[in-house]
Amino acid sequence: MSILHSTEHMGVGEPEPYPPDGETPIVRARDICKTYRAHGVEVPALVDVSLVVARGEMVAVMGPSGCGKTTLLNCLAGLDTVDCGTVEVNGTDLAALSDARRTDFRAQTMGFVFQSFNLLPVLSAVENVELPLLVLRMKPHEARARAREMLATVGLSNRERNRPAEMSGGQRQRVAIARALVTDPAIVWADEPTGNLDSEAAGDIMNLFTELNRTRGQTLVLVTHAAEIGARADRIIRMRDGRIVSASGGPRQVAPQS
Repeated sequence: MSILHSTEHMGVGEPEPYPPDGETPIVRARDICKTYRAHGVEVPALVDVSLVVARGEMVAVMGPSGCGKTTLLNCLAGLDTVDCGTVEVNGTDLAALSDARRTDFRAQTMGFVFQSFNLLPVLSAVENVELPLLVLRMKPHEARARAREMLATVGLSNRERNRPAEMSGGQRQRVAIARALVTDPAIVWADEPTGNLDSEAAGDIMNLFTELNRTRGQTLVLVTHAAEIGARADRIIRMRDGRIVSASGGPRQVAPQS
């Protein structure tokens, strides 16, 4: 992919540039809306949001607190449902799946990295990483071997027996990344993945994300408020008040559909 198009100050509901040559995007959202309701009050979180993510992209979603970044990620990943519009991931319409099938689809297709790591404190690093494979009913010895491979990929071969409390924040996030990647997902969602880390550890994690994106072709969508993190992505999608207000492209910006 090359620098073929860049979009700024997009209109409401206008889709992101579509992948070239008829390539099916890994994510396609059309006119999605989400409103939260509590105690008779309605709070619109997403308003007519449309976008696509091409395979192999690393995309950063940025904007001020409360602008809808995490809600967008949750809706795109099927962790939350939309009130209107459609979300397709890897060619599958999430709304067409039952709750159980959507859970299975996430387990098979997606990886997740969160600010708070979400590791099980009683399990070692290798046990945390192998857990998604065991959920998918992989044989235990195969799951353990695969988990060890992924810990080696993220530079933690010497920490596989350590529990989360025995590791630094950066190391715990590397374990979380290994866990997200162990099922070979089509896409990894990362919500403020460096939010609990100091600047050095944050830089290390972004170096790892960049390496995984470049060497493995891993598609990544990162929610972040940090400009230095967003600058490492191929594209930055900026949000405000539940809307996409701009999308600027980096060296792998994709072209609009002809």
